[in-house]
Amino acid sequence: MSKYNFSVEGVSLEALLNKLGGIEGAKRFLSGELVVKLAEGFNNILRPLSISGTITLAPCDGTQTLAQAKRTFPSGVDSDFTNWGLDKAGKATEETQVQVYEMAKDATFAQMFGSLGADLDKLCLTQHQIKAFCENHTNWLRADGYGTFFMFRVGDQFFVAYARRNSGGLFSRVVYFEDTRDWSADHRLRVVVPQLVA
Repeated sequence: MSKYNFSVEGVSLEALLNKLGGIEGAKRFLSGELVVKLAEGFNNILRPLSISGTITLAPCDGTQTLAQAKRTFPSGVDSDFTNWGLDKAGKATEETQVQVYEMAKDATFAQMFGSLGADLDKLCLTQHQIKAFCENHTNWLRADGYGTFFMFRVGDQFFVAYARRNSGGLFSRVVYFEDTRDWSADHRLRVVVPQLVA
């Protein structure tokens, strides 16, 4: 009789260990390594860096915009936030959990965000939430002069805010979501989206 011969909700521990590849597989699963490997198998463009539920944004009233966030981005704010008419308040949001991904393969915005398998609205943050993330979760931003992407919406158009850390502090830029350039995975650029609930 196996020493793992007991069950939880009808699933034996022995069967679960077999599925995970034995004790070593279970250790990798608990450490998160196997979770990352499984996620990479489903999405070869983005690999998860954060674990579900570990990054939480406080409620935002939606009044703050990126065009006005000069203290958050001391190295500069792209004038196109204003030129393109994006300096508009958004909706109020409740406490929101977000996830951070890193690029594993060259991709356009449509490919990288599309690889998450959700409709675009569910991948958007408000400008106020993006500002709050950049202020309160700086350790999750890509360093070494490279950037982190956030998608947001104004009216019926989608845009991508790009936060980059320079020696003088953060800089923010905006790009049309439809931009067709391939972004290089060599730079390990990051993507932040609301946590997707299955």
